[in-house]
Amino acid sequence: MDTTHQESPATGGPKPPRKHGRRKVIGAGVGVLAAAAAGAGVWWGTRDTSGPATPAAPQPTPHTWQPRAHVPAADLDSKWIGVQTHDVAVAQQFEDYLGRPLNCVVVFGAETDWPAIEGPWFAIDAPQGQDWAQWVRDDPDNHTLVISTAMVPKNPDDDWRARGAAGEYDEHWVKFGQNLVDAGLGSSIVRIGWELNGKWYATHYVGDTADKREQWKEYFRRIVKAMEVEGSNFEVDFNIAEGPQNSVSIEDLYPGDDYVDVIGVDVYDSYISPIDPTARWQAKDEKVNSISAVVDFAASRDKPVSFPEWAMVASGSTQGGGDSPEFVNQMADVMKAANLRYQAYFNTPDGGVGMTLADAPNGSEAFLKRFGASGDVVPDGS
Repeated sequence: MDTTHQESPATGGPKPPRKHGRRKVIGAGVGVLAAAAAGAGVWWGTRDTSGPATPAAPQPTPHTWQPRAHVPAADLDSKWIGVQTHDVAVAQQFEDYLGRPLNCVVVFGAETDWPAIEGPWFAIDAPQGQDWAQWVRDDPDNHTLVISTAMVPKNPDDDWRARGAAGEYDEHWVKFGQNLVDAGLGSSIVRIGWELNGKWYATHYVGDTADKREQWKEYFRRIVKAMEVEGSNFEVDFNIAEGPQNSVSIEDLYPGDDYVDVIGVDVYDSYISPIDPTARWQAKDEKVNSISAVVDFAASRDKPVSFPEWAMVASGSTQGGGDSPEFVNQMADVMKAANLRYQAYFNTPDGGVGMTLADAPNGSEAFLKRFGASGDVVPDGS
């Protein structure tokens, strides 16, 4: 989420093993379905894309890439719950608040330069209290990391999409994949170029012309191929931002079923002028790439959906709806009905959100009722 734009800001007993949406890359790329998830989330979080990173020197094993084996969306309706944070202690605090384990945590990689992208800070030389690779290694069957990565370093040249589409950056993504596998993060969900349809992210904006968008899609496909080294079992989340950042619909942005496991959309209760919660929801549904449009598109592709970022937003210049149990319940209703892979609440005032669940007593009550220990939108067996 970013508020420089005008449309999206922003117990007991062992768990059953997760169903995985990908085939594992083994040697020549033979596909198998894997297992894992139920772990931890967050209470207060931060979104820092400038963290330290000292990449290792990976020695990737060549393999033959294979298109994704189709897994019906209904089989991946795991309803995982998570939150965004960079601090493990914060994730544990959020679990205490929620009264149940979390399944995933959303983090953001650095984009300062290629080494920072290749060797994500949370996988290599992680700061104290932020070792997410260790968090996953501690319980790989129940902890899943959702990794948000830019496609190029900050301040890119205007022709970065064409250069990426031509294969100039492939080696960086081989190193990215190898570093994650070496750290024990080879079964992560990866949000490549998240919120791609928003101009606020120069490092992965899809582009404002048809040619740029086609180059972006080809580069996305090349990233997926390059990062899937031997031993990897990534799930790729094609993640847009809700709303008409441009007039281009998700159908025209999509890179293809062979390269996507999950179709995601980030949703914030902001930049909507009606005050009445029902009217606000109706106004959101009139947008290009609305929530319902994305859910319907995912269903047409037989892919599960995700909501990697969603939150109530403080009232003010961003036209946030404030403490809105209605918004929480509206989102919960969508998630309950959809084939939902995962969702993560953006529980931080950063990025223009201006509030957390702690600042929204009514919304927090609704959140706990729907997503807490006895909630109706929670993973089976949790």
